[in-house]
Order: sequence, then C-alpha cells, then structure tokens
Amino acid sequence: MCSLSSQTATHARRARYLTKAKLEFSPFHSGSALGFLTQLNSKGVREAVPKLEVTVKRLRGSSGDEAARNPQMSVTFVDGREVLLDLTEYKVKDLYAEIEVQTGRLELEAMRRGKPWI
Repeated sequence: MCSLSSQTATHARRARYLTKAKLEFSPFHSGSALGFLTQLNSKGVREAVPKLEVTVKRLRGSSGDEAARNPQMSVTFVDGREVLLDLTEYKVKDLYAEIEVQTGRLELEAMRRGKPWI
C-alpha cells in the first residue's frame, strides 16, 4: 500500500505539465470531479505546480441548459493543448491515466527538441 507522501508525490508528478484545469460539475453528482479536484488542490500538488490555475464551476442542475450538461473537465498543458473530458465516463484513476498519456507525449517532444518544457 502506498504512503500518503508517495501518493502526493505521484499526483504532483502527474500534474507538473498542467497549466489550467477547469471543472464543471453538480455537487450532487460530483463523482470523479470532486475526487480529482481534491487531489489538484492538495498541498503537494500546489507546492510542485504553483502556477496551476484551477477553476471550478458548479452546475445548478435544477433546470435549463446546465441541467442537461454532463459534468466535464478541461485541462490545458504547457504546450497549449487542451483536452476536454466528460466526467460521467471517467473515474479519477482514468482521468490521471489520460493526463499520463499527455505527459508522456510532452516528455517525448521535449527529448526530441532537446529542451525541457519546465
């Protein structure tokens, strides 16, 4: 079993190439959104990625357009690429897996150009 400090370090490592994270969700049906938000706002991630901009929009979900919208998350990486994820389809571990795919892409690009992103 992982210790709390190793989990925090893992979350910080995964988030190091993020510049923005925007979450839109209903607090009554938060699922993975709330778990992911908690990890992004953890002390370890905040210390490792101080420039990470986290925005939260709570959907009312009672009537109108917001009620029909699924919870979603948009993450922007250091190269400007934005990835939009429908949070009804993902668990927290799946969100991090998608971020890891993008992190691997960025690390490969950094190796090819011989210059780190951060």
